[in-house]
Amino acid sequence: MKVILVAEHASIDFGGEAALPCHYFRILLSRNIDVCLIVHERSKPFLDKYFSQDKEHIFYIKDSWLHRFLHSCLKLLPSRLGGMTFGFALRMLTQILQKRVAKKLIRNNQNTSQAIVHQVIPVSPKEPSLFYGLGVPVIFGPLNGGMYYPEGFGQYEGRLSQWSNTVGRAISKPVNYLFRGKLEADIIFVSNDRTKKALPTGLKGKVVTLVENGVDLSIWNSERRKTSSDIPSFIYVGRLVDWKAVDILIDAFFHAYKKYGEMNLHVIGDGDQRSLLEKMVSDYGLQDNVIFHGWVAQTDISPLLVNSRALVLPSLYECGGAVVLEAMACSVSVVATNWGGPADYIDSSCGILVEPTSRKDMVNGFSNAISSLASDILLAQKMGESGRKKIEEQYDWEKKVDDVFAVYQKVLNKT
Repeated sequence: MKVILVAEHASIDFGGEAALPCHYFRILLSRNIDVCLIVHERSKPFLDKYFSQDKEHIFYIKDSWLHRFLHSCLKLLPSRLGGMTFGFALRMLTQILQKRVAKKLIRNNQNTSQAIVHQVIPVSPKEPSLFYGLGVPVIFGPLNGGMYYPEGFGQYEGRLSQWSNTVGRAISKPVNYLFRGKLEADIIFVSNDRTKKALPTGLKGKVVTLVENGVDLSIWNSERRKTSSDIPSFIYVGRLVDWKAVDILIDAFFHAYKKYGEMNLHVIGDGDQRSLLEKMVSDYGLQDNVIFHGWVAQTDISPLLVNSRALVLPSLYECGGAVVLEAMACSVSVVATNWGGPADYIDSSCGILVEPTSRKDMVNGFSNAISSLASDILLAQKMGESGRKKIEEQYDWEKKVDDVFAVYQKVLNKT
């Protein structure tokens, strides 16, 4: 078997979906599978560092002048508008070049009937693809999307973002008929029912449900726990952007602080909302209790995470939420919005879900959950232990790749 993984980026340092192809590549290599990764050279610093012994398996798409031009235009626009215009053009340009490399690898394989192409990212169900007509099975995903904001929270999305989403969804059908990758795919992995419903119509292949995210248990565990401070500590990990609703968290933390007393909140991440959030903290007089760390490397997040009473994630538009699984793997309880990805992972045994019925209800819900876990360390520990068990049973990357590999074999046996 020859597995050809395709991804625009592959880097843990980039975060988000860019981490996904790294795990497939890492585990398939460890199992002595003939695997190749075709990726844009922006990922080269990370891949050179962590896969220095496997460079012959990695094929880079050069950062051409046209890539740089499109990327510079992308930066001039708001993120969503840029992503669906110049960002889309940038991804299609990369895929044109990736497809050429994939065809060459397929031709050079001794047994073409045992080659398979797996486009891991982007995970958007409506994003078209150029990967079809290769003469070998093609697999996509797991995809994750089809998200909407909870009713009554449109102000977090903004009018431009609403317009971009509406236009993007409207044109996705004709664009997918033009770039027919998903329509012609043999297998499409989807993370959940909402993603399945968001797929383009007219698919020829089979749709298989498989969760998008997983956890590398060699990195995320509770062994780094060092402190047992009497002061409860909570942690947020993610970008500081509007739809993450960190302003709701800060309001909730302030009310919990007034109710319980001394506690700390560590805010990991950066973004355009940071100055606004820092002002909120200053206005509340919580500068000594809410610590903004900015961007932090993954290896440095783990010690902060494992020494926290709970991870708190008030996001209103979280398709995946890998950080939730990482907290659970570290035996840390989770408080999150009952919406999107976190709602797929968390139950009452391992965390507390807050209903997004209104902003006021969310503030009260997060405040009550924080106060409860601050007051009851045994409850937090019990939830953490249940979360760890759930991760081991359902979200270990090794087991996830087992499931994907079984699908590879079934698809190849039919060809």
